[in-house]
Amino acid sequence: MPCVPNVLAELTLDAWLLARVGQDPSGTLVDGRIWERAVGDLLRRPGLSFRQGPGMTSLFGFRPASGIGHEIDGGAAGWSGSIILECKSQSCGVTKADVTLFHQKTLDFYCERPYAVGRERWWRLIVSSSPVSDALRAFCIQLGLILCDPVRLPLPVVVRIACRPSADLYLGETLLQEAVRMGKLALMPMQNRWAYDPITRDIRFKPRVLRADEFRDLLWIQDELGSDILDLYDLHRPGVLERRATMLHSKLRKSA
Repeated sequence: MPCVPNVLAELTLDAWLLARVGQDPSGTLVDGRIWERAVGDLLRRPGLSFRQGPGMTSLFGFRPASGIGHEIDGGAAGWSGSIILECKSQSCGVTKADVTLFHQKTLDFYCERPYAVGRERWWRLIVSSSPVSDALRAFCIQLGLILCDPVRLPLPVVVRIACRPSADLYLGETLLQEAVRMGKLALMPMQNRWAYDPITRDIRFKPRVLRADEFRDLLWIQDELGSDILDLYDLHRPGVLERRATMLHSKLRKSA
């Protein structure tokens, strides 16, 4: 298993591109329901065989432990793990309440069947069509959520590239090492943060995988390496991201 599954890096790259083309020239954000459908359509890719769309109040066929239905914007499962989506298209980006609610909803589903899903790998993604503050970015890392917004190259993309053996031929070695070290911790599946013990039937929470100063360092590294990676795309694969973005924009318009 690579340090970041290919499907996670590819999906978040497409989510970033989609967010960048999600606004019309006047700056008006895409409608929330349209955004949910467009992002959910990104789950239709090799490696993700089981999918559910927006509006469902169950997750992969089961209810949450509380018995209270929670709406999930999208989900998909494959051999490398499962991805759970929260989609936001609002001028404020993402709020603390949005992050906390999504975390609690997914935790409620996890607590229903920890004996069944405790050995699975869940990655939880928040995809915002507008920029998100650094404070919210750090908050997501602390809770084990992956954030995609239109400004920054997503962390799974940065870490996946940093893990490549030839990366140090093009990018700073120190930045790469720190990106891999901290990024792998930040991108751990939910089950690694809330580990289920089948003997005691307890869920053991790791309250901190990174220090507060490491949050800041990782956000800075994400920005620095992300910028360098985009420069390399322009140099070695000119136009490839733009063409992909155009195709995604076409799909977004069809979702309207």
